[in-house]
Amino acid sequence: MKSFKSTVFVLLSLLTGMNYAQEIHNQSNAASITNESNAITGWVPHNVNVTSVSVETSDVYEGSYALRIQTVGSGASRGKYSFSTTTNTQYKIVIYAKTLSPDAGFWSWDGFSDFSGVDITGSDWNRYEFILTASGTTATIKVYAGAPSAIGEAVLIDNVSITPNTNADTQPPTAPTLSSTGQTDTTADFSLSGATDNVGVTGYRLYKDNVLETTLGNVSFYQVTGLSASTAYQFKIRALDAAGNESGDSNIVSVTTDTDSNGGGGSGSTVWSETGSVASYTGNVAVGRNTVPSGYKLAVEGKIRTREVRVDQDNWPDYVFKDDYDLLSLEQIQKHITENGHLPNVPSAKEVGANGIELGEMNKLLLQKIEELTLHMIQLKKEINQLKNEK
Repeated sequence: MKSFKSTVFVLLSLLTGMNYAQEIHNQSNAASITNESNAITGWVPHNVNVTSVSVETSDVYEGSYALRIQTVGSGASRGKYSFSTTTNTQYKIVIYAKTLSPDAGFWSWDGFSDFSGVDITGSDWNRYEFILTASGTTATIKVYAGAPSAIGEAVLIDNVSITPNTNADTQPPTAPTLSSTGQTDTTADFSLSGATDNVGVTGYRLYKDNVLETTLGNVSFYQVTGLSASTAYQFKIRALDAAGNESGDSNIVSVTTDTDSNGGGGSGSTVWSETGSVASYTGNVAVGRNTVPSGYKLAVEGKIRTREVRVDQDNWPDYVFKDDYDLLSLEQIQKHITENGHLPNVPSAKEVGANGIELGEMNKLLLQKIEELTLHMIQLKKEINQLKNEK
């Protein structure tokens, strides 16, 4: 056993209903958190001519032993550990590591659908944690001393733990709603809404004629391009969450694109009428371009300068201050930013570049985020006051 911390680990496991069967890295070896011994059982070099795997006794994180993965020949030096998995099940993998090499890392793991390589850095022992989803029935952890590395360079690992992630989010979002907002001869515009999730909706998959067209972020509007004129299509979407859970199908929306035309986005004759200094026109207007997207009356290719624009908005975000509003925690927001590069429920720069954004929608989103920030500030103020009162 790994001294006092391992004893605490076992006690906590018993108190929380866990048992040793849940610890997958349970072979008796030098890096085991529950079954430490002077052995390398389960860990092997990828190539015995390049790498050695041995027991380390002088530099350990905890207990009496650790594993040393060391370069003995030229090439990509790595040790590995394979174990059985259940497809689509999440696993929590914790490894303490210390590098004796300038180029070491956890790279090229097999059997996971969402693994990304991580460098091992620093001259001290550090904790590395992975939450990964199995893509099959076998997975392999690989610890690189270098790629390539010089003879003698090494990585030390200790306190390895592999367990099913019992805290994983397995609840899929509810089915979303897809609405058509217009089309041209080559495009179709859609509104995406209605999906909810116990943690949060992070995106959508859009299907055209039952074939995946694209995977989107958490957007409210999207335009499908590259369609053929005078052609019928069927579209549907599914909602996604951060854990990879996928909702059931939305409603199916049938769209028939407009006929091929070099004119505006609509049909009919051009009618002008003028009374005094007022000119009215019942068709579509294109300025600096040849077409007007379906669903719009005016399209301008260029800049517009005016003193004021007033936008009608029926969904102003006062709902943020209602008691039943699902305010994301700062931890959830940080996780979303790390994974997606933008705030939740806000379109990314790529999405805005491709689809634009409505002025009313933009201002609604900005106010929503300001109101959410205000709620977080109020909560933090309460916590600070509580801490002061406890002193």
